[in-house]
Amino acid sequence: MSKKKKAKVPTALRAVATIRESTTTDALKVSVTHALGQAMSQSPDWAAATDVQGHVTKWTQDADALDANVTAIAGLRAQLYAAEDKQLGLRRNWLASKAQVVASVTLFCGGSAAKVKGFNLDVVSHGKLGPLGAPGDLTVNPGTVLGEVVAKWSKGLARHGFLVQHATDPASAATISVPVPCTKISFTLGGMPSNAAVSIRVAAIDPASPNNQGPWSAWVLGNAR
Repeated sequence: MSKKKKAKVPTALRAVATIRESTTTDALKVSVTHALGQAMSQSPDWAAATDVQGHVTKWTQDADALDANVTAIAGLRAQLYAAEDKQLGLRRNWLASKAQVVASVTLFCGGSAAKVKGFNLDVVSHGKLGPLGAPGDLTVNPGTVLGEVVAKWSKGLARHGFLVQHATDPASAATISVPVPCTKISFTLGGMPSNAAVSIRVAAIDPASPNNQGPWSAWVLGNAR
């Protein structure tokens, strides 16, 4: 039996239309549609391609609708930005009015908590600060300069500074220094022999305390650089 060969279809009859222009953005979609729609109408076969004409017309209408909605979105976004900016101003106005209400009630009540509560507002309570404890987290480490040691600690509730003492032997009162006032939460002691051992302790200055200071922290041992 002889096999019949299939007739080859001419390349021209296998052509598939496509659009290679970039249409990744809405603006490109609109511009490409209008440009191609105009160019396609110049085809010598345009008059006979009634289906193509109808689809191009619909495509152009869709592009116009897309473009109109982009404009609408931009307008709404601008309105949103304006409304959000207005909201910030309204919040500032509200805070200012709130402060005026509280201040006017405070002035009218003349210090009477009962009158303040009569307006259904709360009364600010002033709790008395108790005795200050010993500063915590004390560390003693070599400084950056030869013969220097640096102590650091946590501030806690201290508001009036600290007192610092150092000693080569805390068990011997003769080696304990007089208390040194310190306004920071660190203290640097210099002029010591390299690698010399020194102990440091810290207390908070406390005007409410009978001796004007809180309890001492434990001694912490460190070495000079």
